[in-house]
Amino acid sequence: MQARRLRGPTAQSLGVLLGLNVLVAGAIEAPKPATPPDAAAPQSPPSAQITPTDETAFYERLAYVTHKRNLTGLGIGDEPLKALASGAIDTAIATLSTQSVAGDRNATIALVRIQHWCSRTATAQPNDMQAQLGKLSQVLPPERLARAAGVMIADRAYLEKARQGCMRAPFDYGGIESRLRGAAEAGDPASATELAQFARDPAKRQALLQQAADRNYAPAMYALASSRLIAVQRAENTENVGSIRLLLKQAGRTLSRAKVDLANCMALGCDGHPADAPSAAAFGIDAARDGEPMAFLSMMRMPWGNRLTRPQLLAWQSFGERLNESGCTGDAYVQNAVFYTQSLAMLQKGQPPAVLEQARSQTETLWQENAERAKREQGCS
Repeated sequence: MQARRLRGPTAQSLGVLLGLNVLVAGAIEAPKPATPPDAAAPQSPPSAQITPTDETAFYERLAYVTHKRNLTGLGIGDEPLKALASGAIDTAIATLSTQSVAGDRNATIALVRIQHWCSRTATAQPNDMQAQLGKLSQVLPPERLARAAGVMIADRAYLEKARQGCMRAPFDYGGIESRLRGAAEAGDPASATELAQFARDPAKRQALLQQAADRNYAPAMYALASSRLIAVQRAENTENVGSIRLLLKQAGRTLSRAKVDLANCMALGCDGHPADAPSAAAFGIDAARDGEPMAFLSMMRMPWGNRLTRPQLLAWQSFGERLNESGCTGDAYVQNAVFYTQSLAMLQKGQPPAVLEQARSQTETLWQENAERAKREQGCS
């Protein structure tokens, strides 16, 4: 089979908060050189009114969760993940490369994903911290603002170290691509699903996903459902619309994100079935028990969330906030802190003390019953 350059995935919003991924093209290539310090955007210190807390250790936890989520389902050992979380990308790549050459197909897939993460990291431009903190100060309470400032400072330090680690990493691009293609051709469903993201021919992409889905590989079923739902949203193809719900249900047995998309799809009637918010709520709540970040956003914005009482909504949003403060949403910590602060303020506004007390009680029950499960699912236990 003639080699062809692999291209990396980007995500597109569909406007209905389904969180579905679009498979489009970008290449397995050496990471771009990091921006030299003198060419970077000018760095402004945090406002004098904000004293950032030291979040170096907390950020390493955030980075660990970020990489674990990126490599979910691959069974990557703890040592490479710790190396990635500390910014020692080259150390992790050296370990995974040895495993890949020795025949570990999942290590090959991990190398592909980390390479694309390195490419995104190399081109990321630092934001104006002063401006960011100015906006955050209008939303976050002082103690949360101080932590957010500390996370932002730690994030900059980490990304600079990670860029250097990516540049030193011994990526064997040709070998990685060859091993990925070989494993897909040999019938490995995980490799076929990963390779499908880089297929320029839509028919080839669908064939690779179908090959993996036929072997009950959940990520392939999720990707097939996503691509078919996108086709419906764009009015491009409705031929397989009836399969969307079944594929999401099957994928949702092991993928909490698929549960959220199933709930949202059912609540909207997006797959040709009538909208069914009551049934959808069961899947959305189960995803929240898994700690899936999109579940908490969706319950505030999608019809299935209307099935919850005000105390239940408050309790689930407080549950999500605790997970975020535990480091369970990775490098999206700051944006999630803003979301939970705003959602809780909106839900609490004008509520009598009895409702707020009921919500507090329900929060404690939810935490006792589901925290360990959620932390385990999100890689932060």
